[in-house]
Amino acid sequence: MTMGEKLIQLRKRECWTQDDLAEKLDVSRQSVSKWEGDLAAPAIDKLLELSRLYGVSTDYLLKDELDLPDTAEEPAPEEPALRQVTLEEAEDFMALKEASARPFALAVALCILSPVCLILLGGLSAIRPVREQIAMAVGLAVLFAFVVPAVAVFVRWGMKLDKYEYLEKEVFTAAPGVEALARDGMDRDRETHSRRMVAGVCLCVASAVPILVCVAAENEFLLTCGVGLLLAIVAAGAYLIVSVSIPWGAYQMLLQEGDYAPERKAPWRRAVTGGYWCLATAGYLAWSFITRRWDFTWIVWPVAAVLFAALACVVELTEKRKK
Repeated sequence: MTMGEKLIQLRKRECWTQDDLAEKLDVSRQSVSKWEGDLAAPAIDKLLELSRLYGVSTDYLLKDELDLPDTAEEPAPEEPALRQVTLEEAEDFMALKEASARPFALAVALCILSPVCLILLGGLSAIRPVREQIAMAVGLAVLFAFVVPAVAVFVRWGMKLDKYEYLEKEVFTAAPGVEALARDGMDRDRETHSRRMVAGVCLCVASAVPILVCVAAENEFLLTCGVGLLLAIVAAGAYLIVSVSIPWGAYQMLLQEGDYAPERKAPWRRAVTGGYWCLATAGYLAWSFITRRWDFTWIVWPVAAVLFAALACVVELTEKRKK
């Protein structure tokens, strides 16, 4: 076992991140990453500090042939071996995620825009001599013309990423260099991620402005146009958010941080999330087709998002109390 592998093993034994260790040693995270990747060796004073922090000898750290000495404590029961992510797998995964970001973002925007034509034609039929059946048929045709290619994108890229599904669902260990690779990517994209997230959120918040203006005008067709404009603005905001969230999520998956921390990978969490949004979608479609009020039923989505955030907070608080 190399010095870098030993340092990774000892750090994970203490449940520290590279940032935690760097702070304790008063060095940069990049220095810790280089030590663990066997790209550089710590100076003598830092080696002594590492020896003291981990409670091992400097000989153990320096000599590859030495194993961690046994302790007098009773050995812990063996745990199933975790899958290890190699550096090559991590690079391929990050490349796929970066390549899929824009297509996925465009597909999400198309799904949001898909009912706009149906909504506008529905509003037009109320003030023009246009048969409601024809307006609905054309609107649904346009809706499917937007949704079908979006679904194709989801399926195509989903199939490509299937082999890395375990990164999202399972706890794993990372080979030397994987954590440094993800941290470097995160540092590189941090400014772009922040800028686009802020712009996307601001667009989503500002999307309510057309509705407020049209309500003040007290014109039903203008209100319908306002709903269409709202969806267009939300689609633009969603494109910005999704396009940077996918690569950022890939970094978090490899680092097992944020939403992909080990304690958040419980199977029941995925089941609750998937079931919640399936029910929300089914409710939206059922309500919309039964009432034909596409200009109004869109309200399901912001309400569902707020309720989901509240549900997530309740789950977090419950788990913290149990711990």
